[in-house]
Amino acid sequence: MRKLEKNLLLALLALFLFKTAESIKCWECRSDNDPKCADPFDNSTLVITDCSLEPELKHLPGVKASMCRKIRQKVHGEWRYFRSCAYMGEPGIEGDERFCLMRTGSYNIFMEYCTCNSKDGCNGAGIFTNYHLTIVTSTIGGALVAWFLRL
Repeated sequence: MRKLEKNLLLALLALFLFKTAESIKCWECRSDNDPKCADPFDNSTLVITDCSLEPELKHLPGVKASMCRKIRQKVHGEWRYFRSCAYMGEPGIEGDERFCLMRTGSYNIFMEYCTCNSKDGCNGAGIFTNYHLTIVTSTIGGALVAWFLRL
């Protein structure tokens, strides 16, 4: 029975650590059409979009949407926000979703481009800076698994 318990625990750990990459759901909106899309983000009237159902883009044949994105741009002093499924790139910068790509241009243009795939709806407000709960939960889960394996 002891070996069965350990194998079951290892299987549960594997399920906990490896998430499936089948699809992700993202918020889709534009602040020029819906002011609730801006920060602070209010998703109370929005429906989350399953990115696996998004159409294939003609200029990217065979590429599926696999991440969420949030674009914040300032053009001539006016802030605009776009949230949608993303087709290319990597989450965050070098895989760290807490960081976003920032660009500035001439004529008073600023852009912040954030991508994520850590959880459904990850392109909402404030998600790019708060990973403390995930870290604490993972640490506690790992400690519990180690404790059970010693039994």
